[in-house]
Amino acid sequence: MTRKSVLLGGAAVMTALLPAAMANAQTADVIHWWTSGGESRAIGVFADAFEDAGGTWVDSAMVGGQAARASAMTRIAGGEPPTAMQWNIGVAVQQLAEEGLLRPLNDLAEAGNWTDNLPPLIVENATHDGNFYAVPVNIHADNWMWYSTAIFDEVGVEPPETWDDFFAVADQIQAAGYTPLALGGQPWQESLLFRTIIIAAGGRDYYRQVFVDHDVEAAGGPQMVEAFELFGRLRDYVDEGSPGRLWNEATMMVANNEAAIQIMGDWAKGEFNAAGLVAGEDYGCHMAPGTRDAYVLVVDVFTFPVLDEDDATAAQTMLAEIMMDPAHQVEFNRHKGALPARLDADAGAIDACAAIGEQIVSDPDAQLPNMALAFSNDVEGQVTDLVTEYWNDPSMTAEEAAERFSDIVANADS
Repeated sequence: MTRKSVLLGGAAVMTALLPAAMANAQTADVIHWWTSGGESRAIGVFADAFEDAGGTWVDSAMVGGQAARASAMTRIAGGEPPTAMQWNIGVAVQQLAEEGLLRPLNDLAEAGNWTDNLPPLIVENATHDGNFYAVPVNIHADNWMWYSTAIFDEVGVEPPETWDDFFAVADQIQAAGYTPLALGGQPWQESLLFRTIIIAAGGRDYYRQVFVDHDVEAAGGPQMVEAFELFGRLRDYVDEGSPGRLWNEATMMVANNEAAIQIMGDWAKGEFNAAGLVAGEDYGCHMAPGTRDAYVLVVDVFTFPVLDEDDATAAQTMLAEIMMDPAHQVEFNRHKGALPARLDADAGAIDACAAIGEQIVSDPDAQLPNMALAFSNDVEGQVTDLVTEYWNDPSMTAEEAAERFSDIVANADS
């Protein structure tokens, strides 16, 4: 029997063994921000599985993570919490758990052996005071580079390994009449790109000094100055339509061979796949310049507000077990573009890009935290605002920006 058949068989057994009370028409009102083509297909995997198990899925999708999180908190404050709400694992989830807003999931975690089947960094951040409070469904990485194989072949260039390589390649691409870098000019996208550059400028250990240790001196040091300088040089390689562009619109610029490169998390792969494109043929995947030995983790989780009704709690239990099933995670991430959060799920069955990611993330030293894992929402917002201000104000020097970054980190733990 193949590993895939074992996983699919496990899903069928799991569904068949659900308690009778859970097999009744439970309703799950789920808040999330997955609205693009690939994302919608991905969340549909969980929705279909929930309804196949006898439940009713209410899709409360919002455009953008900030709007979805705000909606969830408003509903909790108003006494009408959703059944489940999407979040990015990190400091904010820990704070929700500390405030007593989330249902502990220890019984499910113990029954499903979550601790042994999730990476330690995820376990650490999905728990608080020894209690599980989040269901991790994937492992994304911020620092992927997606490129048009058609443009690269026409121009005769290879994927850049360093940022010096990038600028040389970008000049040739620009001379051929194409936009070198597809960038959605939104603050979070600019911040994602900048964090990728920090790794290239200082390396993994330096990145950890800033984002894990909150080292004030490092945050304003020469590596940060270099990162801002590199970031500023990229202004010359984006098109005039960049401001306000959505991330998936930038992805489609690469898919349609209008732009050569996008630096974006591997959720972009879901858009290529939704467009019917094949990895390694119609588009290429590579880690961003200078980051081949790094995987900046972005982990999507679902959290479950404390509910009073038994039926609603039963719906949460059924949904959590469906989301943590290895076979469901594989199928979900086939559309989402990420790796399954579960280590016992067969990520290699997804595609060639997933196989690259699986190899890198298997090295614990390669696993780096993204902003949500490193800072509170407030500090994350301050960093994002600074990066966007620098991007839009060429008169700001890299030294000034690095000094302000250091000041933000200095207050991160206060």
